[in-house]
Amino acid sequence: MGPHDGLRTVLIILLASQFMVSSAAVGGSFNLAGSEWGFAGETDRTARFVQFRSDGIVGGSPGCNRFTGTFTQKGEALTMGPLATTRMACRPEVMEREQQFLTMLGQVRHAEASYLKLTLKDGNDKVLAELVRRDAD
Repeated sequence: MGPHDGLRTVLIILLASQFMVSSAAVGGSFNLAGSEWGFAGETDRTARFVQFRSDGIVGGSPGCNRFTGTFTQKGEALTMGPLATTRMACRPEVMEREQQFLTMLGQVRHAEASYLKLTLKDGNDKVLAELVRRDAD
């Protein structure tokens, strides 16, 4: 064994792990269960976000209220609903943005995800939203 064999082994492991991470991102298939996503820059109490639980339940906030329902993910195929919401009243602009968010979630049919980015698409592969991971360490 030469003096650089240990370093060579570490480099090979690092390169292999980087390749696996890149391959998962390119393939777009990422298990959403146990993750939370929202819009970049939205951090106040009207921030919209979606949580995917490991038991097939989806929930979150569309801006004012809370919502819950079910989701199904098979590779890049993703559907959510039906969704139930609480019915609190908020400012009209928040309520309008909330309704748009809930409508968009109902149109989702595909998702492409990496560890930090989630792209939601409709049945025609039109991008509906790009979200960022909220629960990443």
